[in-house]
Amino acid sequence: MNIDKDAKMGNGNTIMEFNIGHIEHLVPSATTIINNYYGTRKQTQIDDQEPANPEIVREEILQYVVNTLQYVVDSWKDKYMTLWADILELPEVKAVIYDKGLQGCTNFNRKEVCHIICYLGKYADGGLGVFKKYVASRIAGSLPDGKQHTTRPELGFRPSHSIQDAIDKLIKEKYK
Repeated sequence: MNIDKDAKMGNGNTIMEFNIGHIEHLVPSATTIINNYYGTRKQTQIDDQEPANPEIVREEILQYVVNTLQYVVDSWKDKYMTLWADILELPEVKAVIYDKGLQGCTNFNRKEVCHIICYLGKYADGGLGVFKKYVASRIAGSLPDGKQHTTRPELGFRPSHSIQDAIDKLIKEKYK
């Protein structure tokens, strides 16, 4: 690119001079900035030594999913919470649901609960689903976490195949 400093106006050359005396933070676009803070704040540790009572956690899960009841198909409205109570008793679900994992603000695995909500909403009951119209963002808005929480993308994934099969078997045997 040839820049002619003595060029006449109107030929496309633009010449600018900047004199910057002192810069604290220069952040040009297309640059990644990583700020590390090494202060005096103490690191919090997750206390996993004492597991929560499964009955209390079970009630917390049921309180969490009752918010999705407004989107359930009329034929499932009276059976929905009973279905969830039965799902929480499945051994495949018990193995993963009571492990809170990295989520520190709940005593249960929110991610897995969201996967089960997705499966019930889209694929359960022979592919019909138990929700009127399953839209993950709408379901996320009804949950206590809100639309912008990290559980929103998890409402688009199914649980493991063993949990899917166990839920299908439960629905087929008990609810059909």
